[in-house]
Amino acid sequence: MSFLDDVRRTLDRPEGSSWALSGLGAHRKTLLDALEALEARGEPEEKIERLHDVWSDKLGAFVQEMQRWLEGGLAFGASAAELHALIDVALRRRLGLSDSAGSRTRDRELDRLSSEVLFSIQRPERTPSLWPERYALEVRALRRAEGETLLTPIGRLVLSLPERDAVRWLLAVEVAQSRGPSDPWRLSRAAAARLVAARRLRVFWYGSEVAAHPQSLDRLAALGLLSFEDEAEEALTTYELTENGAELLAEVASGDTPMVLLAGALIQDETAAVLDRIRAATALIQRESAAFAMTRHARMVAHEIRNALVPVREAIDDLFAALQRDGRGPLVDRHGATITGGVDRIFRFMTEMAQVVERAGPPPEPFDVAAAIEDALAALAEELGRVALFDRPRFLPPVRGRRDRFVLAIVDLLRNAARARDDRPAEIRVAATLDADGAIVVTVDDDGPGVPPEYRKAIFAPGFSLRPGGTGQGLALVREVARAELGGEAYCEESPLGGARFVLRLPVDAGRSAA
Repeated sequence: MSFLDDVRRTLDRPEGSSWALSGLGAHRKTLLDALEALEARGEPEEKIERLHDVWSDKLGAFVQEMQRWLEGGLAFGASAAELHALIDVALRRRLGLSDSAGSRTRDRELDRLSSEVLFSIQRPERTPSLWPERYALEVRALRRAEGETLLTPIGRLVLSLPERDAVRWLLAVEVAQSRGPSDPWRLSRAAAARLVAARRLRVFWYGSEVAAHPQSLDRLAALGLLSFEDEAEEALTTYELTENGAELLAEVASGDTPMVLLAGALIQDETAAVLDRIRAATALIQRESAAFAMTRHARMVAHEIRNALVPVREAIDDLFAALQRDGRGPLVDRHGATITGGVDRIFRFMTEMAQVVERAGPPPEPFDVAAAIEDALAALAEELGRVALFDRPRFLPPVRGRRDRFVLAIVDLLRNAARARDDRPAEIRVAATLDADGAIVVTVDDDGPGVPPEYRKAIFAPGFSLRPGGTGQGLALVREVARAELGGEAYCEESPLGGARFVLRLPVDAGRSAA
């Protein structure tokens, strides 16, 4: 089993589950209780002191590695309590006490695993970087909150990407968070560049200046990016870049790739969550998360670049064909591959960026449209000057999507309506109903000047605005949420109030409504 498999297995837990990583405090008490038992049995004081010193140093490594090995076999599917109990039995048996795992067969297997673990942690620099649980917490793929260990968007991407891209993603996350070459948990960009330049390193076990922290080197080896050979007699390890390692490390060393940019955005969001700066509905909807802002930006940029490059690519093909007919084939042969290759590279880059950022958000879930509208109204009550009228329906089936994004779209519609009049506060009415076809129709009406018929489609285009100083992004986001994320439609028509009516027509969540 590879290190990536170990990390994925650690992350692949039910969302919000209450499982906890092995707590060293409880195991340390087991160690001290065991030493006291040996003391009571009459073991020499020198032996007790030696065991105390040795096991105090390696207890953390032993516990973490035993947890990993047990979950892969003897304790597969066991609860956290059962797993912790087996680790305690293994520890007490290593100290010479006669505890049992329940049968001679289980005792033999437990002794074999503990022997393998002790052998694997003899070299001082290697083991800590290969603790998947600690690593997942360090790179923020997991987050502890209120006694639970939760999967973050960073962790979701590790689970959803193909193996090679998952390794690339972990490298991007490490580079985006690294504290420098001495960071044992996160590879720095400078360290990646030095590894690519050196390609081969000889690292002494007991102290030498190297391109990256020894734990990072071992982690890269466990991810298949470095090969290594231990030379025990000389107490050193020789590392060499693999073909895959050379490519991926060169990529993160080169600059801000789409994955590195996304990692930075997700880390910014995660930091805000940890510091409790994301509070209640108001703070969530007054601005988008960094990650989703990047998603929108990447999608718009990719769309615009593709639209610009498609006719360029077609014109280049026509030009090359004309040059071939005119006998200028050698000129095409000399420059054609460079030109078309450059255009194709831009296409690939934008496609990758759009695909990567799309994976960052949480999966869509059913939500109550009326409750989400009330959240948007409450958040903007002070800004609007008064509460907009909303006659909440008794019942609406749920829709499926990202609730926070829908709330954000309603906020943009409300703000747009509030700015409809300059002379006085606009009258705003919001409604949500079920139409004859079973779709939910949300309307936001105002009594402003309205939108001329010839602009009612164009007004949803990115960058288009009828208001001086407007960015033209708010209504573009509304249509994006309605179409791309909720599978519905957004359009504008005349309002019974005399101004504009913006309509969202959304399909219901078929699975939940049928239930």
